Amino acid sequence: MKRFLIITLALLIGIAFTSPGFAQTKPAAPEKPAPEKAAPAKAEPAAPEKPAKPEAAKEAEKPKPKPVPGFEGTVEKIESGLLTLKYKKGVITFDVTNAKFKGYKGAEDIKVGDKVSVRYIKGAMTVTKIAGAKPAPVKKAKKGFKDIDTNNDGKITIEELTIVFVNITPEDFKKFDKNNDGSLDEKEFKAIK
Repeated sequence: MKRFLIITLALLIGIAFTSPGFAQTKPAAPEKPAPEKAAPAKAEPAAPEKPAKPEAAKEAEKPKPKPVPGFEGTVEKIESGLLTLKYKKGVITFDVTNAKFKGYKGAEDIKVGDKVSVRYIKGAMTVTKIAGAKPAPVKKAKKGFKDIDTNNDGKITIEELTIVFVNITPEDFKKFDKNNDGSLDEKEFKAIK
């Protein structure tokens, strides 16, 4: 009975590893047409010309880009040699401490938001950069008079102004303080911009 179970188990394992999911065939190389020899020209009636294909059909004939093998997705997190990747089927984490990099010098160059491919090549993990993260648009917050006047007294002191304009000196402040009262009113503040 044990022999029967062992043989059956070995047979099932053998079938599992030879199924199409594990043993994929390599794609066949495209066949090149044999060069045609020039035949002597014969007088044949002219064949009617075929109508031109519409542009939509021409666009459909363009070759599609080849998919990158492995796990392709967007970097969600990178820390302590662990790369967390979000891909079509979910989220997966890789240990990239001993990985080879293409498009990066090392793991420290990978940024959150980068589009990468992670795969095994010749027994080693390879991380390939597909596209860098798109930088978020920087919005400059315009500071108005009321935003800078933190105590709402209708005047901006040098202390309030240095929060926004870090490099302003007391001499610069005095240049803008036209009435020399030690603070800027709204009219004087607009002159700074």
